[in-house]
Amino acid sequence: MDGVTDAPTRYMVAKYGKPDVIYTVFVSVDALHHTRGTGRWERVVRALMRARDLQSGIEKFPYEVAQIFGSKPELFQEAAELVEELGFDGVDINMGCPARKVSENGAGAGLIRTPELAREIIRVTKAATSLPVSVKTRIGIDSVDEMESWITTLVEEEPDMIVLHGRTLRQMYTGKADWEAIKRAGEIAHSVGIPILGNGDVGSAMDANEKAKKYGVDGVLIGRASFGNPGIFAGIEPTIEQRMEWMVEHARKFEEVYGGGVGEKWFLPMRKHLAWYARGFPGASELRQRLVRCSSVGEVERVVGS
Repeated sequence: MDGVTDAPTRYMVAKYGKPDVIYTVFVSVDALHHTRGTGRWERVVRALMRARDLQSGIEKFPYEVAQIFGSKPELFQEAAELVEELGFDGVDINMGCPARKVSENGAGAGLIRTPELAREIIRVTKAATSLPVSVKTRIGIDSVDEMESWITTLVEEEPDMIVLHGRTLRQMYTGKADWEAIKRAGEIAHSVGIPILGNGDVGSAMDANEKAKKYGVDGVLIGRASFGNPGIFAGIEPTIEQRMEWMVEHARKFEEVYGGGVGEKWFLPMRKHLAWYARGFPGASELRQRLVRCSSVGEVERVVGS
């Protein structure tokens, strides 16, 4: 969910979807370390802005977890300390990102290749913070046959939770998520009292509940299916009018956090959200074409109101 789950997006999900847990975009521990004292520091740390700080009218805020990645244990110590200082509810170590620029540098899902390093990272992170520490990962590098030894390695370090995507690194996001493998991994984790969340190809709240029961996991993540529908976690199928209202509110929150830049570049990341909101109804294609040219909240309001 890199580039998607920024603070404004998490705010919308918290307000309308009301899930139990939300995760930040993943942030590089190297970037957090090397930008300290430079002009880039604020931009890097802003990725770890709490959505809770934007709340308005949200009675019960979800458990908000900061997600970090890298391959140097000593930098995880620094990052975990920062996450706790920022007031998050937990730290998640990403060992599941399949992107080449991440995995080929030994981070994300690339850590599945180096189990001893992965274990050291978990140990260092746990020692650096009083917060719960979870691990988000995949079922293997090339084959599901790697799952058992990999999950066993993780549980030996006793993370507070494991989040498992049912695909291998090689699969990226192709094919189908292997929920039977997730079920077997859950049995390993549960044998030592560690909860597990399943992830992959979940299209609705009903689907999530069914998978949780069928495969014996403690919870289910919804990712790509939430694009353009922050209410999906609550089982909401929004009307066109609701989508338009959410779109404008989301854009306003985005401007609140990122506005004030020169030109239109600051608004560019919001355009993908506008396109996701404008789908699945008559005239959506034409509306999208206009929305993705917007460069401010005012322009979005004019397009929606026209």
